[in-house]
Amino acid sequence: MYYMIEMETKLRRMGNSLGIIVPAEIISSKGLREGEKLNVNIEEKGFSTVEDMLREARKQKLKFKRSTQEILDEIDRELE
Repeated sequence: MYYMIEMETKLRRMGNSLGIIVPAEIISSKGLREGEKLNVNIEEKGFSTVEDMLREARKQKLKFKRSTQEILDEIDRELE
């Protein structure tokens, strides 16, 4: 069975390795068991949205050749 679960957790020292803790409520609600394989996606730190990126650019007083709306419209077209 495949579940997509989004959660935030911290890496913790486990012997010579680092590991993550899966909260008990997720374990019980999904019926997970010790030894079960999990796929983990690691998200890189950075801007989570275009809006965040543009907000940071404004803080840095960066100048764009195109307006914010033109950039957002282009992104919308690419996502269609």
